[in-house]
Amino acid sequence: MKISIVIPIYNEETTLESIILAVSHADTLGIEKQVILVDDCSCDKSREILKKYEKIHTVIYHKKNKGKGGALQTGFKNAIGDIIIIQDADLEYDPDEYPKLLKPLLDNKADVVFGSRFAGGQAHRVLYFWHTVMNKFLTLLSNAFSDLNLTDMETCYKVFRKSVLDKIHIEENRFGFEPEITAKVGELSRTQNIRVYEVGISYHGRTYSDGKKIGWKDGIQALWCIFKYNTSPFARLTKYALNGVLVALSQILSIFILVNYFAFQTPALQEVANLISIEISVLVGLLLHSNITWRYKYETVRNFLKIFIYFHLITGISFVARVILFPILATTGMNYMANTLIGVFLAIVLNFLGYDRLFFKNKLAKIVKQK
Repeated sequence: MKISIVIPIYNEETTLESIILAVSHADTLGIEKQVILVDDCSCDKSREILKKYEKIHTVIYHKKNKGKGGALQTGFKNAIGDIIIIQDADLEYDPDEYPKLLKPLLDNKADVVFGSRFAGGQAHRVLYFWHTVMNKFLTLLSNAFSDLNLTDMETCYKVFRKSVLDKIHIEENRFGFEPEITAKVGELSRTQNIRVYEVGISYHGRTYSDGKKIGWKDGIQALWCIFKYNTSPFARLTKYALNGVLVALSQILSIFILVNYFAFQTPALQEVANLISIEISVLVGLLLHSNITWRYKYETVRNFLKIFIYFHLITGISFVARVILFPILATTGMNYMANTLIGVFLAIVLNFLGYDRLFFKNKLAKIVKQK
């Protein structure tokens, strides 16, 4: 057995040698370790320092800055260990705690271990209140979407069996890596019974004057990644609901423009406007679901046309229902906007049942997985 320790590095000249020595001497319970140092195009003296360790450890240099997630992806590709540990280079996390992180895996109780700064009563430096609030809020939201019960989603210390990490395709290059990997671990825990453990760790946080890099923009990115990458039933329902709202707005806006600015005023023309607005909303829905709910990238025009047709077949049910309902309600004297809202609500319900309960889990899921 071997353990690979991946250290992403960007402008860490003040702590780099200390962390390399600490990791080199850290107790890994007698298991041989591979230390992978990935320099993410530092512009300080980090590269000069790393030159001294090229014959001792695996040292990789990025030609351009890719972010923490990008550096970790490079490290994972070069890892040969059966277990992989993520280690920051800034001394906020103590390598002396490797034994407690490794124990659940070596005892064959866990496949993934998170080190929590907020569990176990370990020592931690007292720093920014609002950072703590944001961390706990992001963890709470991540838990709701991933159906995990973590106390610290944003922690650096994440330990994986390589067999688990090999099943995960990382897409985020910056700090969005943390919520993304958590979401995908959550999916594996639901679908493949991957066992996730959490252990309390100490934390020696640093200030921005010390070189801390994460900022409020990364918090916004984390929110987006939580929404984007999670696939639990609650996450899917939330995506369908929010996408449904946007689809509804697209139809309401388009029919409003057609009626008020293009003079679709007569009942017959209002019916035409209704049909046009429905098709616009269908296209908006396809775009939103492809990029958010299913996260499917069209590799060929044929792929797009195939899903375009399937998507229309599903929406055809709500399309027909709305076409029939619209003139019926119009004869009662109902305002076209209220009429449209009722049709939109019906469409959201029918489309959710069609996509998620009947079609998405089977035929469309297979299409999306095709390469």
